[in-house]
Amino acid sequence: MSIDPVERPLEHSFEAEKLTRLINECRDLEQLREMALALVQQVAQQKAASAWMASRATESENAKLELLAEVIRRRAASGSDSTPQKD
Repeated sequence: MSIDPVERPLEHSFEAEKLTRLINECRDLEQLREMALALVQQVAQQKAASAWMASRATESENAKLELLAEVIRRRAASGSDSTPQKD
């Protein structure tokens, strides 16, 4: 059984269901337009937040990898200096 990494929490499912019912029951075109525009803004904001978080995560991983590479280089340099050479 695999876990969906973007599975919505239960409260998000309830919120989506509430909005779906509100849209389906709405008969006022102007109200529907306002809801649609608000949802477009919300999606754009969420996409920007996701992109920012992904960028920060990438930067953090790169920094960790750079530190690890530096540790490996230092150990390799100190290990080669202390190991006697055989001819």
